[in-house]
Amino acid sequence: MKNLNLEIKDGIARITFDLENEKVNKLSTKVLSEFDETLDVIKNNSSIKALVVQSAKKNIFIAGADIEEIETLSKEEEIYELLMKVHSIFNKLENLPFPSIAYINGACMGGGLELALACTYRVATTSSKTKLAFPEIKLGIFPGFAGCLRAPKIVGLVNALDIILSAKNLDAKKAYRIKLVDEIFDDGQKEFKLEEFIQKAIKNEVKNRKKFALLETWPLREIVFSKAYKNLEKKVNKDFKAPYVALEVIKDTFARSFNEGLKVEAREFSKIAITHESKNMIKLFFTFQKLNKNYEKTANPINNAVILGNGVMGKGIIWLFSKYLQSTRIKVRKIEQIHSILKDVSKIYDFLVKTRRMTANQVDFKLNKITYTDKFEGLKNSDIAIEAIIEDEKAKKEAFKSLENSMKDDAIIATNTSSISIEKLSSDIKNKENFLGVHFFNPVNMMPLVEVIPTSNTSKETINKVFELLISCGKTPILVGDCAGFIVNRILLPYLNEAAFILEEHGDIKHIDKLIKNFGMPMGPFTLADTVGIDIGYKVANILNESYGNRMPVAPLIEKIYNKKELGVKTGSGFYTYQGKKAKDVNPNVTQLLDKKSKILDDEDIINRCIFIMINEASRCLEEGIVDDPNIIDFAMITGTGFPPYKGGLCTLANKIGIKNLVKSLEKYEKTYGERFKPSSLLLKLQEQDKDFNTGETLWKH
Repeated sequence: MKNLNLEIKDGIARITFDLENEKVNKLSTKVLSEFDETLDVIKNNSSIKALVVQSAKKNIFIAGADIEEIETLSKEEEIYELLMKVHSIFNKLENLPFPSIAYINGACMGGGLELALACTYRVATTSSKTKLAFPEIKLGIFPGFAGCLRAPKIVGLVNALDIILSAKNLDAKKAYRIKLVDEIFDDGQKEFKLEEFIQKAIKNEVKNRKKFALLETWPLREIVFSKAYKNLEKKVNKDFKAPYVALEVIKDTFARSFNEGLKVEAREFSKIAITHESKNMIKLFFTFQKLNKNYEKTANPINNAVILGNGVMGKGIIWLFSKYLQSTRIKVRKIEQIHSILKDVSKIYDFLVKTRRMTANQVDFKLNKITYTDKFEGLKNSDIAIEAIIEDEKAKKEAFKSLENSMKDDAIIATNTSSISIEKLSSDIKNKENFLGVHFFNPVNMMPLVEVIPTSNTSKETINKVFELLISCGKTPILVGDCAGFIVNRILLPYLNEAAFILEEHGDIKHIDKLIKNFGMPMGPFTLADTVGIDIGYKVANILNESYGNRMPVAPLIEKIYNKKELGVKTGSGFYTYQGKKAKDVNPNVTQLLDKKSKILDDEDIINRCIFIMINEASRCLEEGIVDDPNIIDFAMITGTGFPPYKGGLCTLANKIGIKNLVKSLEKYEKTYGERFKPSSLLLKLQEQDKDFNTGETLWKH
């Protein structure tokens, strides 16, 4: 066997997964075949009293099924056949004549967790690296190795629905609380704790902790399913089928015989695994993996940071670096601001405490790593400075000058500007090789994307060190060429602007918001504008207008609302009026600004104008070499704006629509609405050569 080892000693069989030339264990067809053969070797061995399934990989049990294999499958029949083969293997494991124990000492994901569920028992270490999850929903599928059948029987219906439909990670303690694992212990206790558990299993002395039978009975289980469906409706667009199908599979199979249930799960999985939604999300997964490996480890990684700016973004960055770095220093204008800043940073930590991901003592330790000054003092030990002050070129340049005079010569200085040219901001910098843009997204604690924008002088070493820093802090950086708005804001602002132009014609805020939300965006454009702040949107829109001219005009309505100082949630009114952060109703002061002779616009046109204008701008970013991969644009818009991942991103959506259809619509809108819809040169070339964003790489590679 190349990928697993079998040892039988003192009546205990141990199967150790250790994939050849791989850092993680994955359940490929080859590995599963070896596992099947090994089970055949041991199942009739009368000397064996128990089986332990374990891993030789550090911090990994089994990371799941081989996603690359799943991606290549395109026929329902071949997927169904594969799943039924896996079911026969896992059933063989489950029906061994002696107890089986999965020893989980790291990531136990997807198919790996389903294998563990087929064991009689599961034990796990309390290492921070031990995580158990069904992440399949994030790939547009659901557990297909009998997870939908075994999980409810082991953890109860409510817990099973929660972990399958949410794809949440569980640490060992939470897994123990919901009875997903039968015992937990520190990794250092393995030698005697695991052996002790094995003996209890052999003697049938493991305590049965399952106490959820009442909820499994009719009619209570119908109430559970109904509530789960309503919760999905609130959170998940119905176009994204995976969680809805998963819920139906669990409901359908719950009262069936196990063997019948296996067929239902395999049949429904086979259908959904070949959909565009699943293929799109698997592609997104591979892009994510690739980006998170996009750096080289350095001998002296960044450990100390200084932050300028204590607005919403500044506080988010302070929180991030206090969580991951050795020390974080804040430069404030007045010492009196510190109490408020630390209070707000603590609030971000509160969620981690409430969800038991951190203890109060751990949070105190992190907060104690934050120091502060109202002068440019005590910055010599800082490896990097992040400037996150107001979007004003002069103010930023003055801040950079003070930082350079206060920090060591090789310190990196980065700006969190959302729209100002990085090249322009670097004009007075002495050590230009150490300067670049590092654009976070709000809220920093939630948004994984960071745009990294070098100047023509930024060194490769600086870029690499910043990538290493960001990835170590749980972020996913992308390299972006310098231009106004970079990638996300440059593409997003025309969308928000177009929604305002449509509103001036159509006059129904709620209807437009609802259409775009139903398309799959996390919120409508007007709700988003109010959330971000109309003042911020207006300022960025003007910067883009200065750079791109008539192609990006500022909608007059936005300017009128800005002048009224109704800036959204922060002022209690924008497109909507607010009670705290909750929208109450449409703002009558905005509706008064609209033309009383409102047009009736076609719903499809409303959606297409908002989405196609983004695709057009995305194509220009490729055309200009701001990025050189449409997958990066797709990833950026999904992770930076919440564009529906199951639609694959703007470029993937354009391929599905068809470049010719897209150009035809843009030309129609150009005739009616002007230059902002003029198709890009790249789209016209793709149309001319009958190519798309998958096949037309030679047309934009620089």
